[in-house]
Amino acid sequence: MSQTLVRYNEMRISVERCARIDEAAEIKDKAEALQAYARQVKDRDLEVWTSEIKLRATVRIGELVRELELAQPTHTGVQLPSGGKLKSEAISDAGLSKSTAHRYEELAGPRDEQAQNAGKAAAEHYFAKARAESEPGTMEGLRAAVKDAVHATLGPPPPRKKPTAPQEPAISSDLIDWTAAVKHVATAPIDLADIASELPIGRALFLEQARQALPRITAWILELEKLDVSVIASAA
Repeated sequence: MSQTLVRYNEMRISVERCARIDEAAEIKDKAEALQAYARQVKDRDLEVWTSEIKLRATVRIGELVRELELAQPTHTGVQLPSGGKLKSEAISDAGLSKSTAHRYEELAGPRDEQAQNAGKAAAEHYFAKARAESEPGTMEGLRAAVKDAVHATLGPPPPRKKPTAPQEPAISSDLIDWTAAVKHVATAPIDLADIASELPIGRALFLEQARQALPRITAWILELEKLDVSVIASAA
């Protein structure tokens, strides 16, 4: 067994034994540094296994983050994993942002045991394929493999509903007709004396219609004034 394989097995076992987020994060950082070195010296085998260790440590971080949600109450308070720290504290101490921790948690799979097993099997298949093809694994590739396996087990997540824009209240045809008529009477650029003199026979009919319109206009003004007062009162 080569020294490289021995080192690979040691780091893989160390990842599996990590009980705290900061422990797994430390191994991930070491593997990432070794992977960068492997690229520089063009050691493809070293680059492949260090990329795998880095991803395994990432998955382990996700598992530990997921376990922080499963705190159990005890007679002395709440028993927390990861050294008794709260989730936010453990994530922060490991130098991770909440969004990064969430992405790592997705790699570990959901809490459903069947889906977790499917995700683990997909991850192992992905790692084996990467080793066989001498191709370093990537976060994107691993995430796609786990995601497909989880969706095949649980089904795809429901589509997100787009927020519906609030609809404008419907305007009745009566209101449209009435306000248009009032606006026309109020703003039409006409000389009332001239058009009154142009009226043909039946002037009495138009006079009666105008008299009928006058109290309706007055009532309209009063209703609008009431509305203005009620709006101001409710705003206060």
